Amino acid sequence: MNKSEQLLSAFSADYFFKELVVDDLHFKPDESSEKEVADLLINLDDIIIAIQLKSRNDKDQTDDFSVEDKWLRKKCKVAKGQVKETLQFISSGTLPAFHNKRGQEVFVRSDAEVIPLVVFENNQIEDYPHLLRKHSDSGMNINCMSFSDYCEMCRVLVTPIEIVEYLEYRKKIYEECEDVDFIIFNGMDNEMVLTKPRKNESLVHQFLAEKYGMKESDKQKLPIQYFRNFLRLLPKRSINNSEEDASYEVLLFLAHFNRGEIIEFWELFEQTKSEAKQGLVGIRHSLRSSLENYVVMFMTPKLLPIEVLLPIIQKVVEPKQVLEIAINWFDEESFGVDFLFYEASK
Repeated sequence: MNKSEQLLSAFSADYFFKELVVDDLHFKPDESSEKEVADLLINLDDIIIAIQLKSRNDKDQTDDFSVEDKWLRKKCKVAKGQVKETLQFISSGTLPAFHNKRGQEVFVRSDAEVIPLVVFENNQIEDYPHLLRKHSDSGMNINCMSFSDYCEMCRVLVTPIEIVEYLEYRKKIYEECEDVDFIIFNGMDNEMVLTKPRKNESLVHQFLAEKYGMKESDKQKLPIQYFRNFLRLLPKRSINNSEEDASYEVLLFLAHFNRGEIIEFWELFEQTKSEAKQGLVGIRHSLRSSLENYVVMFMTPKLLPIEVLLPIIQKVVEPKQVLEIAINWFDEESFGVDFLFYEASK
């Protein structure tokens, strides 16, 4: 792994969590020569962001834009071929287990939705093709961005599933109007957003304006940061019926939450924490998705066996996933959080 790949991996692990980042993707199919799936995978289990990184050696870099542009176009052509291989490797269902940045063994699902992304590091290039276009009906358009724009995207969007949604949104925008100099978006509450699609990854702000409104998205920053810190501190005492490392399953589940779900989750978590401190006992609150495919149950001071809780939930909805969260105060200043995660397919 070169320095650029190390930098990309470290940055991604910070923003996506170490559990979701896989960067050692070498394997030997059928005892043949060694292959590499991609430079980096952001693995959300059912959705994977597959990143190909192309970096320019400092000693080879010039001040001639035409030379650097030629380098980029050549590297992008190579990256497109690697993306095709990555899709084939994943869909084959024959990949071995890999280790994420936390050292946990993880498998790549063959039926996962794969979102390819080409990232390049070359500080001489500011104007570049943001979309690598397909050349045949069987091909696919692929997002391309500089490393600095990748960092800006992660900094502004902060949640893993939001970045997945943004990459799809970004691809659609560039498919429709890549050569537009600027876009004026008339959003919620008469907000007007001006973006320059080819400069500094400004489309992230238009994405937020369309999805939430800029004022609302600004209000959400603090609880989202609390939520991210919470995920980094998932307790080792988690309970899971089928996996020894339950915190990984819980993090995968919660990493799919969008901003609206995060805000509601955090409000209910804080309410339950307050009620636990007051000595209130039992099921306190519940959160379920609009699609009714999951339920989160908040309770005090301890978890209920899933065999007891599930029949109660199933009177209302038949979720595929259930997460129990129990909060118990030890004294006036410290409390514990326990989890139980259940998935119907397991």
